[in-house]
Amino acid sequence: MTESIAAVHKADIEKARELLRGAITEANEGWLPSEAIGDALMLEFIELAGRSSSPAQIAARLTHIATQLQQAQIHTQARAH
Repeated sequence: MTESIAAVHKADIEKARELLRGAITEANEGWLPSEAIGDALMLEFIELAGRSSSPAQIAARLTHIATQLQQAQIHTQARAH
């Protein structure tokens, strides 16, 4: 049962990412700066999380995101050298 829930969740994530990529592409084509798009995404994330999460849960998720960004930056820098 847990595996089927995980599979549905994974499919939901992929569908949401597909929709978000489309919106980001549209924003880019509308000449919106990447920084503005990123800021808008973060505000929408916070609003979405606020509907179902406590401030502590939101902070934990944002911390997780920051950690992932730092790791991506480290990997990018390592590949550049």
